[in-house]
Parts: sequence; C-alpha cells; structure tokens
Amino acid sequence: MDYISLPLTLREGYFSRTDLNESITQSVGLILSTRLGSIPFKPEYGCELWDREYADILTANKAEIRASLRNAIDKFERRLVNVSVSFGQGGDISPRRVGIVVKVTGDYKDDGEEKRFEATYGLD
Repeated sequence: MDYISLPLTLREGYFSRTDLNESITQSVGLILSTRLGSIPFKPEYGCELWDREYADILTANKAEIRASLRNAIDKFERRLVNVSVSFGQGGDISPRRVGIVVKVTGDYKDDGEEKRFEATYGLD
C-alpha cells in the first residue's frame, strides 16, 4: 500500500507517495518536531520536549522525558506499538551535530507481517 509522503508536495496533479515504514518515520518526526499547543485545532498534538531548555534535558529525569515522548508517539502514531525512546547529544551520531538526538524503536504490521521500526531524529 502507498502512503502520502511528507511534506505534501503536489507533482503532476498527485501527492508524492511512500511506503509504510517511511510514512511512520515522517509521522513520528512531525510529532517530535511539534511543540505542544502550537496547533490551534488540536492543542494536545506534539510533545513537550520543546518546553524544556537544552541544559534541562541533559540533567533532568531522563525517564520522565522518555515517557513523555513515548506517550505522545503512542497517542498520535497508532501504527507503531511497543515504542521505546532513547536520546543523547547530537555529537553521538556526528561530531558536527549539536542538539538532541532521539532514537525511536517499535513494531508495526505491514500486510500482516510484523516488522521492526527504528529511526533517529536530530532535533537541533
């Protein structure tokens, strides 16, 4: 099955298409990059990561932050189950990268077959 790709780009009268894994990757990325309350018609969409200072994230209760991100993904990306979230500093994946890196793993079904999901997001 094809899924509409993000960002929505109309080409030759059609939106770009993608597969299920990439659709979930894009959806989770959108959740992680959206500040809670920033969408007027759905104020509960997004995550509270953006309400914290960078220094707070590195010194705060990491279990609390992971749970918050996991809850947001569970709520808004229902194709993904058994979600696990971890994070670190941007330098963990590239020496030139700054900011927070969030790794999301979980499971999803594609045509009845269970598959593993894993994606890393750099939030600079």
